[in-house]
Amino acid sequence: MNTEQAIETAYTNHIGALYKALSQAILLAKGDEAEVTVAETRFRKGLAHAADIRARARRLANLD
Repeated sequence: MNTEQAIETAYTNHIGALYKALSQAILLAKGDEAEVTVAETRFRKGLAHAADIRARARRLANLD
């Protein structure tokens, strides 16, 4: 696996983990809209963080 593939795999895995966390949080919220909103906000922030880290890693590896 080369550096670019490693970065992309890590990014994909991170998104998958965020998705699982969102799904679990919504399940545990049991319809509590406030808790669902918190989970959604966490998910959005996680997506932004993952994209930022991916972009930084690609830049540092001279891929972009």
